[in-house]
Amino acid sequence: MVVIIFIVLILLMAINVPIAISTGIAAIFGFAVVGSIDLSVMTQRMLMGVNSFTLIAIPLFILAGRFMQLGGITTDLINLSKSLVGFMRGGLAYVNIVSSMFFAGITGSAASDSSSVGSILIPAMVKKGYDRDFSVAVTATSSTIGVMIPPSIPLVIYGVAAGVSIGQLFLGGIIPGILVAVALMVVTSVIAKKRDYPVEERISVKGALKNIIRGIPALLTIIIIIGGIITGVFTATEAAGIAALYAFLLGVFYYKELKIKDLPKIILDVSVTTGMVALMIATASALGYLFAIQGIPQMIADGLLSITESSFLIMLMITIMLLFIGTFLDLSPAVIIFTPILLPIVTELGIDPVHFGVIMVINLAIGLFTPPVGVCLFVSCAIGQISITDVIKAILPYFTAMIVVLLLITYVPDFVMYLPETFMR
Repeated sequence: MVVIIFIVLILLMAINVPIAISTGIAAIFGFAVVGSIDLSVMTQRMLMGVNSFTLIAIPLFILAGRFMQLGGITTDLINLSKSLVGFMRGGLAYVNIVSSMFFAGITGSAASDSSSVGSILIPAMVKKGYDRDFSVAVTATSSTIGVMIPPSIPLVIYGVAAGVSIGQLFLGGIIPGILVAVALMVVTSVIAKKRDYPVEERISVKGALKNIIRGIPALLTIIIIIGGIITGVFTATEAAGIAALYAFLLGVFYYKELKIKDLPKIILDVSVTTGMVALMIATASALGYLFAIQGIPQMIADGLLSITESSFLIMLMITIMLLFIGTFLDLSPAVIIFTPILLPIVTELGIDPVHFGVIMVINLAIGLFTPPVGVCLFVSCAIGQISITDVIKAILPYFTAMIVVLLLITYVPDFVMYLPETFMR
């Protein structure tokens, strides 16, 4: 049954049916195949999937990110990044990666990062003589940091699905996000020297200080979010509301680029995006429930244990499976569907749910820049005006670097668990 459902899902996505609708149709098909379950149960599971106070954080984080985007923050973060790393050979590539790190702490969305940072830096890099495929590859891969460093919308979704502290997940994603950025910069360093990419003009001390001071208020967003959560001042959902208010005030009064007249359009855009995310969560929840009652988690567990009892090898097989899933299923529905399937298996192996949540999100994030469904790759290629096939070769070194980091955090739990255990245990 599972194989048939996934075939239906893949076929629907192949003909460009939206992911939320594809998942819903696949769920209906699955319920119909089972036959013994009334379709009204599917409706109930969809409602239960989105009936969570914590999920209110998602539209609020999206709103905060939208305020920041329109408030002029992107340019200031890029200027701040130039002050920090722009002087090195291949400086704009480093700026691209560091800007993604900063942007990740504001939007929690990889796609937003690709479009905001990429729309400025890809044309600038091409103009300065960087290869087009390289410029797109750097943007597509570094934008995935947006789902690792808090606030991360996929980590919120995982937290709800697994019943895990959002605050601990946010803290758990910080070090892996930094490791990914460092790994991407190492690859960039090798390529930049090999291809003799240009060095940017050094910014004066006065100019650098100005850029840093200008960018600090925006970077305070992540401090407000994480600081408030770990001190117990507010929950993750309340943190999202405060972040949205702070971003609004910053855009209107500090950067002075966000206008009150823009509010209706912003709210409409956020509402549409939220509706899409909510529908994905609802339909994926119904599909996940169907798998659960059919005993799929136990079947997978038994199948893995029949091959080996080594936790090392089981985690390696789960990693390979998630990498494959990420190539054709979007991150959020994949988290909803596979969390209830895989979480019981990994907890039986003694793996902390927070640790696994970060592993799962980073694993699936790699799918954001791999075909056929990689949204960050599609966005970056559209901006760079280049075909996906022409970028694949340029992406491979970055893909390899991220796999190394993924294996590192999988088998060395302290990279994920140190901050949550230090501040929230």
